[in-house]
Amino acid sequence: MAGIAEFSLRVEGIYGTENQTLREVALSRVDVVQVEKESLWEQVDKLVAVPEGELSCHAADVEVKQVVAQIMQVDRESNEYLLREIDALKAEADSQSQARNNIRRVRGT
Repeated sequence: MAGIAEFSLRVEGIYGTENQTLREVALSRVDVVQVEKESLWEQVDKLVAVPEGELSCHAADVEVKQVVAQIMQVDRESNEYLLREIDALKAEADSQSQARNNIRRVRGT
């Protein structure tokens, strides 16, 4: 695959930006990063169109396997981070809801 190193750098950059965006909880930027990721994958699909049921000619390429493994690892890490953040936000929302209920009971409303 021509430009595998360049592709790998682009992937690292996009996922790095995504991770930073998530850490900063800059949700407005998350959509932009998702669009960039989608665009990148569309480019890959166009470059390496594979007939249904067949394997890509790059399937055995060690560099391609490494990049795919890297992408999958970063994607898993991003997903795990998002799930932890969602769980924390849910717990905080539940806590706030319980606090509101307690305040209402104390006030008698």
